[in-house]
Amino acid sequence: AAIRRATINRRFTPVLMGSALKNKGVQPLLDAVVSYLPNPSEVSNYALDTDKEEERVLLSPSRDGSHPFLGLAFKLEAGRYGQLTYMRIYQGLIRRGDTMVNTRTKKKIRLSRLVRMHSNKMEVFVAMEIYTVNCVLRAFC
Repeated sequence: AAIRRATINRRFTPVLMGSALKNKGVQPLLDAVVSYLPNPSEVSNYALDTDKEEERVLLSPSRDGSHPFLGLAFKLEAGRYGQLTYMRIYQGLIRRGDTMVNTRTKKKIRLSRLVRMHSNKMEVFVAMEIYTVNCVLRAFC
């Protein structure tokens, strides 16, 4: 309990050792993530509003999709399905066919296919909600 409290207060960083080779240390790492890190509703997430001189805005942890979409694209991958953009959703909900704006380029991007990757298998979704990591095909971020 003390490690979890210190980790949530950002006073302590658990470090685990292991190797992906033969999965040595993978299960203890996943157990540590579940045991020590907070779930998204236990912390406050903030975004910067670029229209209001980068004013800090508290993000809503509700899962009902009543707030505007806000996500972070953190990885691009060129695979056999085309370009995959891995994205974490921090607020709101996205559906296939929705349009989002790339804040770096100010371009509008239509979301044609939403998928979740499992190893080398792709699962197609119609909508994605908050606190999930998903992929968007051909988003060109």
